[in-house]
Amino acid sequence: MLAALRSEFRKLLSVRSTYFIVGASLLIVAFFAGFIEGVRNNPASLQRPDLLMSESTNAIVFVGLILAFAGLLLVGHEYRYSTIMYTLTSSNRRYKTLVAKLLVVSTFAIVTSLIVTFFSPLCTIIGAHLQGNTVGPQVFNYWSVVWRCVFCGWGYAVYAFLLITILRNQVGAIVTFLLIPLIGENILGQLLKNNMKYLPFNAVQSVASPTGLGNHTTSGHEAIVVLVYVAIGLAISAILFVRRDAN
Repeated sequence: MLAALRSEFRKLLSVRSTYFIVGASLLIVAFFAGFIEGVRNNPASLQRPDLLMSESTNAIVFVGLILAFAGLLLVGHEYRYSTIMYTLTSSNRRYKTLVAKLLVVSTFAIVTSLIVTFFSPLCTIIGAHLQGNTVGPQVFNYWSVVWRCVFCGWGYAVYAFLLITILRNQVGAIVTFLLIPLIGENILGQLLKNNMKYLPFNAVQSVASPTGLGNHTTSGHEAIVVLVYVAIGLAISAILFVRRDAN
């Protein structure tokens, strides 16, 4: 298992797409949190006591989708370039390979989510100072913000991971991962109304911003919904990954 973990970390950290995705995500956060919310924001809005907390949660809800592509590509590249056969033959159990990939994707998601959680409010503070303004006294519940943001980033990453392991097609997984939250859930939301909180991507977004998506449920309730989706998806992906042919 340790050899498989080292191999997966090496794959993740040796491809340019990982660094491009992280760099692009940080640039987006710097632009919106630093320039739009910091430099361009009016002084009155900078006095909101929940400003920095909202910057953290808004950032992860938006760029968490982008960061999730690193994990998707980790698996997708292997199917695209047919290296998955070498990966499977190097392990005595296929499930070990799947678990190793999941742990690497989860670790990457947790670390990058933590970075975004604190990078976004920092950009806002710096942007405000560059404009000659100051951010007012803030209420920042560290534990609440950190676990919600990390869970949201992790949820996105695991969703992407499950899609690629089930579909085994990089382009198909990318398109599906974008269409479900951007189009599919918006259409279903018109039919489900208040029950749209049980849709997978709406649930994971609601963990980070429980009052910002038109529902009044708690983050804990939404986290349970996400975990149910993850458990079902992992069961399906594990069965298919172990039983199907490599390519």
